[in-house]
Amino acid sequence: MNFAKALLGLGAAALAQMLLGQHAPAFAERCDLFTIFTVYAALTRPPRSAVVLGSAAGLLQDALTDVVLGLNGFKKTLLAYLVGTLGSLFMLNQPVPRFGILFAAAFFDPIASFLLSLAMGQQHVFPGLGDLVLRGLTNGLVGLVTFWVAGRLP
Repeated sequence: MNFAKALLGLGAAALAQMLLGQHAPAFAERCDLFTIFTVYAALTRPPRSAVVLGSAAGLLQDALTDVVLGLNGFKKTLLAYLVGTLGSLFMLNQPVPRFGILFAAAFFDPIASFLLSLAMGQQHVFPGLGDLVLRGLTNGLVGLVTFWVAGRLP
């Protein structure tokens, strides 16, 4: 039943990201709900299911966007593994560490895209530092609100 709730949450994240893309594209560029979902799954689920949910989130994001199929799937799988590992080593159940992880995840995504694009022999445009900081702040704030709401649901 818990895994079904997680898949329902993934569907809600996908629907919200699509709606944001249509009605608030500037905000949708800076807020990656799939990354927030992956971090939440990695912090609240056992490692195996967190990696599966991260992979599912990335593959769903690939299906909804026009990128190389599997690129986001690999990035989200790796992100879930890294955050799950950090979560097993450190106490990340308070708002400040969670904000830090979400902020760092905004930097992880373009770095992983750049490295994977290099490995595939493709060109990649790296975003500016100001844009990355804005993405990190947006992901952190939206993620904290999302974590708070998810903690209140039955």
